[in-house]
Amino acid sequence: MADTQTAPAGIRVFNMLAGLTTLAIFLQAISAGLFMSLREAGKPWVTVHAIVAYIAILLAVVTAIVAIVALRASAKSLMWGAIVLAVLLVVQVGMGQAIEQARGLVAVHVPLAFIVFALTIWLSVRGGIVRRRLTGTPTPA
Repeated sequence: MADTQTAPAGIRVFNMLAGLTTLAIFLQAISAGLFMSLREAGKPWVTVHAIVAYIAILLAVVTAIVAIVALRASAKSLMWGAIVLAVLLVVQVGMGQAIEQARGLVAVHVPLAFIVFALTIWLSVRGGIVRRRLTGTPTPA
C-alpha cells in the first residue's frame, strides 16, 4: 500500500529531478561547444564544463535514489533508466578527466554525450507519461 501512496508524490519529485538533470546535460553541451570552438580563449569554459558535470552526477544519483525508493514497484523502466544514467555520467566524467592524457577518448566521450542526452530526454518524457498514469490524468489526444 505504501508504494501506491508514495508513487504519485515520488513521480513528481522524479520528474523535477529528471528535468534538472536534463538542463545540466544541456548546459554541458553548450559549455563543451564553447570551449571547443574558442580554443585557448575557451579555457574558462573547461572549468564550467567540469563543475556542471559534477552537478549533473549529483542530480542523476539523487534521481536514481528517488526512482529506487518511490518508483520501483510502479515504474521499473524509469528506475532502471535513472540508474543507467547515473552510471553513464560517472563513466563520462571519468573519461572527460582522462582526455588530457588520452586524446583518443574524445572519440568515445562525445558520442556517449549524445546517448546521455537522449536518455535524459527519454526519462523526462517517460516520466510525464507515468505521472499521468499514476495520477489518473488523461493523456492528451
